[in-house]
Amino acid sequence: MLKKMPIRMRLTMMTVALLTLSCVGLTFILNLSADRMATRIDAALVVPSQELGEARWTNERFQFPLIGMAPSIPTEDSQKARVDFRMESVMYMLLVVIGGGFLTYYISGKALKPLDTLNGQVKNINVHNLSETLSVPPTKDEIAELTVTFNEMTDKLDHAFMMQGRFSANAAHELRTPLAVLQTKVDVFKKKADHTKEEYDALIGVIERQTNRLRGLVANLLDMTNMDEVGEQSSIYVKDIFEDIFSELSHIAKDNHISLSLDCDDSVVFGNTDLLQRAFYNLVENAIKYNIDGGTVEVIVNRLSNEQVSIQIKDTGIGIAEKDKKHIFEPFYSVDKSRSRQKGGAGLGLSIVDTIIKKHHGTLAVTDNEHGGTSFNIVLKGSKK
Repeated sequence: MLKKMPIRMRLTMMTVALLTLSCVGLTFILNLSADRMATRIDAALVVPSQELGEARWTNERFQFPLIGMAPSIPTEDSQKARVDFRMESVMYMLLVVIGGGFLTYYISGKALKPLDTLNGQVKNINVHNLSETLSVPPTKDEIAELTVTFNEMTDKLDHAFMMQGRFSANAAHELRTPLAVLQTKVDVFKKKADHTKEEYDALIGVIERQTNRLRGLVANLLDMTNMDEVGEQSSIYVKDIFEDIFSELSHIAKDNHISLSLDCDDSVVFGNTDLLQRAFYNLVENAIKYNIDGGTVEVIVNRLSNEQVSIQIKDTGIGIAEKDKKHIFEPFYSVDKSRSRQKGGAGLGLSIVDTIIKKHHGTLAVTDNEHGGTSFNIVLKGSKK
């Protein structure tokens, strides 16, 4: 029953119950003590009933006079005083309990007023005004702390809703673009009755490119949603991974006149080889694609401690603006969308990298390269050889 009551009533009921127990106990003790005191007073006022003799020698023993005390019988006034005391004590007890209950109800209402205000503000929060923060009470108590925590939660929810909105809009846009290209090419092709072999080949080429783009986009989306478990993990030599990546991307680097540099010790990390290979591949590939002509891509790997390995992937590209750094790991976010499409990207690469690193309980940060460009800094869990 108490669980269904408001907190104010619950506090009042519990306080009244505690006051009642305390007052009943105190009243009982006071009445018992007063009754004993009255009995002693009555006994002290009783007159000696008889004097049995003076002190004398009897049978060679000295005897003092024996005074017999009559039993103490409460007088009518004494009995009335006792009854009045009991009645008054019970009356005062009830007054204390009732007054304490009303006072508790009033004080608890004052104390819980900030909570009632917070409740009213929370009721007005919806998906459209999550960015609005609640006013924090000046009192540094639990209610103020709860308000701060609620504001932090709404900030996270607002950020999540914004990311979801951008994800939906960008996903729709990325899916719509190749479909629109296909639809346009087909419509143009249908307007002409006769077509040459070159026109058929051109149409098939467009269909193939856009289909591959759609397939890659869908595959990346599936990878992001299905990457719940890391899978089988083992100790991995970081140098082996980057040597394979450099070998695979050497032709792209050569075409873009980019030089690759690997400075790697014998560090070993613990994780899934395929996932880490994919994450590092995406970072190195981006460093090559978005670099300047004649630029460099440098990978530095060293052990920070027995438990941590640092991996830095630096390029000499155009860099990333400060306002974009906090968004680049979001799905479909691209610093330069037109350039990303020219390079064949949809803005999912870095998001996948971020997901893989987090699945391995590592950290991923982006900073400016001291020589111009961008530096992606990764810290992973180290492993014994």
